[in-house]
Amino acid sequence: MTSDDTHARTLQLLESNSYFGMKSSQVKLLKQEKVACLEDNDARLALDPQNKYSIQTKPHGHGDVHSLLYSSGLLKIWEDAGLRWVLFFQDTNGLLFKAIPASLGVSATKQYHVNSLAVPRKAKEAIGGITRLTHADGRSMVINVEYNQLDPLLRATGHPDGDVNSETGYSPFPGNINQLILELGPYIEELKKTGGVIKEFVNPKYKDASKTSFKSSTRLECMMQDYPKTLPPSARVGFTVMDTWLAYAPVKNNPEDAAKVVPSW
Repeated sequence: MTSDDTHARTLQLLESNSYFGMKSSQVKLLKQEKVACLEDNDARLALDPQNKYSIQTKPHGHGDVHSLLYSSGLLKIWEDAGLRWVLFFQDTNGLLFKAIPASLGVSATKQYHVNSLAVPRKAKEAIGGITRLTHADGRSMVINVEYNQLDPLLRATGHPDGDVNSETGYSPFPGNINQLILELGPYIEELKKTGGVIKEFVNPKYKDASKTSFKSSTRLECMMQDYPKTLPPSARVGFTVMDTWLAYAPVKNNPEDAAKVVPSW
C-alpha cells in the first residue's frame, strides 16, 4: 500500500531493480487517498503554509489496507486462485519472515481467523500490548492496545500499579509487532459487510502540557490491527509469541532513534 507521498518512488524502486526477481504481475500497488488535516482542538481545517487556498492533507493510516484490498477486487482474485491466507507485514521489520512459517502453522492448527504475531514485552515499553478486553455484559475481544493507552486503562480497571512486569520479568501483555495472518475466506465475508472500514481515531502531538496547541497538524486515521473490533464474538482471534531475536528487529527512521535501542557493548 502506498500514498501520494510514496507511490511514484516505490514504483521507480521496483522497476529500476526489475522487481527484485519477481514478475511485475506479482506485485500490486494499492494507493490510499489522503485526508484533510486539523490544526487545533476545535478541529479547524489546517491550510497549506505554501498556499492559503489549499488544505493540508496526510495519509489516513495503514488501516485503509482493508478497504483497498476489498474495493480493488484483489482478495477475490486470490480466493479464485486457491489461496487461503493473507499476511500483513511491516516492511521495516525484515526478521518477520523467519517467524511466519511457524505462525502460519499455528493459524492452521488453531483455525484462527486472525493471528497477531507478538514478542515478549517489558512493562511500559513503547510497543502496543495484546490484550483480552471484556465488557461489563460479558462480551470480549482479543485486540491490541497502544502502549500509551495500556497503563491508564489498567489503572482504571482495578490494576492500581498499571502496566508492570510479572515474575517472568516481562509484562503479561505481549508486544504487538503488527504482523497479521488472516484466513482469506472469513476475511472476505467480513469485508462484504463492512467494506473494510476501520474505526478512526485522532492522535494529536501537543506542544506542551497545556494541550492547547499542536506541534503540527493532525488528522483522522485508522490502524490495520484494529480489524478485530469489527468481528462478531464467534470469530477466532488469537496471537503467537516468538522470541524477539527471531521475529523483531525494526529499522528506525533516523540514526538518533536507532542508537537508543542498540546495545552499547
